Amino acid sequence: MTEESGAPHRSEDYINLGSLFRNSATVTFVVQILAVIIMIGSIAAFLIGNVFLGLGVDMQILALLLTSIVALVIFLAAISAFVRFSRRIGDAVVGPGIEEVRMDTPRVKTVVILYGVLVALMGVTGIYMWLLIDTNFLAAWAASYNSISLRVFGIALGAFFVSLLVQVIIAGVGRSATKVIIEVLDSDDSEFLD
Repeated sequence: MTEESGAPHRSEDYINLGSLFRNSATVTFVVQILAVIIMIGSIAAFLIGNVFLGLGVDMQILALLLTSIVALVIFLAAISAFVRFSRRIGDAVVGPGIEEVRMDTPRVKTVVILYGVLVALMGVTGIYMWLLIDTNFLAAWAASYNSISLRVFGIALGAFFVSLLVQVIIAGVGRSATKVIIEVLDSDDSEFLD
């Protein structure tokens, strides 16, 4: 894109809002996938831990090999889910018709800053809420079984919970923020709308 004077724009003056919103949602989705994989692994480790330790060395090696195969299959399924849903998530959080916009437009900068503050506040609130749940319930639950696996499960569940909260905010606010920015640019007769 070029400005009306015909001079090429400098990339540091612009921000790709579509990419910003999509990447924010994609990062939270990746965290959710990894958290689910860790939760499944930690629960499996808790359930079969004593059985595994009771096996002979040869059977332990076989069990580790089989577990590695299962983990890779789950990981491949997670990658498939990511590829399938990442575009849908991206489309859900950003409205059509906007990509690069000038950051020196005061109202655009305000919307982007407020969006970032809201997502950060939701992340901090989610982490604090999860710390309260973890401290009061999950840590004691894991300690009662003297299980590291259950402790890992609680931490992974927390990561899933926080990323889900942030993703809900991104999905809810991203599209409306995009609409506000389009209206701002439209009122300024901006040429930066696709």
